Amino acid sequence: MFNARLVRLIGLYQDREDEAGQFVSLLRREMEHFWLFLKEQGVAPTNNHAERTLRFAVLWRKRSFGTHVDKGDRFVEHILSLRQTCRLRGKRVYPVLVDAMQAFLRGIEPDLAWIHDIKLATTP
Repeated sequence: MFNARLVRLIGLYQDREDEAGQFVSLLRREMEHFWLFLKEQGVAPTNNHAERTLRFAVLWRKRSFGTHVDKGDRFVEHILSLRQTCRLRGKRVYPVLVDAMQAFLRGIEPDLAWIHDIKLATTP
């Protein structure tokens, strides 16, 4: 019943040029994915895992008011991404950074095989 009402509403607004029309266009493109969690085993019905993964970065940005230059933004993106990757892989950030800096100073590539390791540490 909900799906039929949604399709009907999309039909009403699909030709509009304003924000409502743009939103309806987006909904129409994504329709096949709305109920994927009902069809596919292992697909979560919410994005709670992704939200929780980003939570630390969002809280950091709110507390610190972010950076004020693009270079600082890129640094924070990289460090927070590394932090989360380490967390998911069960690694500590500081030793990874030390290894990366030592490799850089020696002019060699750091060992990144641990990033691609399929076994993920369990996260609360």
